[in-house]
Amino acid sequence: MQTLALFDVAPAAPAPVKRRRPLALGELPISSVPAAYDREHLYSPKADTIEWIDYRPGDRFAALSRSPHVPKAWGTWWRTEASVPTPDFLGLESGDVITLADGDTATVVSTCRFGAVVRYALPSSPWRDKEHAEQYVTARNQFGHWYR
Repeated sequence: MQTLALFDVAPAAPAPVKRRRPLALGELPISSVPAAYDREHLYSPKADTIEWIDYRPGDRFAALSRSPHVPKAWGTWWRTEASVPTPDFLGLESGDVITLADGDTATVVSTCRFGAVVRYALPSSPWRDKEHAEQYVTARNQFGHWYR
C-alpha cells in the first residue's frame, strides 16, 4: 500500500495557455470599468459626460471623475481613484498583446481605472540604456490600435 507523506507533491502539469479572442470592433466589452463606443473609438467615459452618451456600466467601478487641476488635489485623486488596480480595462488583461497606434506591438503589464500600462520594445541604439518603455493606453481606434 502506497501512502503520500505530508510533503509529497504530485508533479505539476503545465498550465494551459489562455488564448483570448480580440474584441470585435464596435462591440462593448464586459469590463470592470464603464465602456463607450463613439465615432468608431472605444473608451471609458468620465463621470461628467456619461449622462449624454450610450455606454455599458462597469462591473466593479463607476465612471472616473475628471482630474482636478490643483497639484495636491490631483495627487490625491490619482492615488485614491484613478490608479486603483482593476482586473481589466476595457477588456484588456495583463499579458495581452496589443497593437499601438503607431503599429508597434505591446504587452499589457497592468490595468487600473485610468487605463492599461503597456510595455513595448525600443529599437537598439548605442545611446539608449533601456530595451523597453512603458506607457498608458486609454482608448482604441477604428483600426483596433490602442492609444492614449
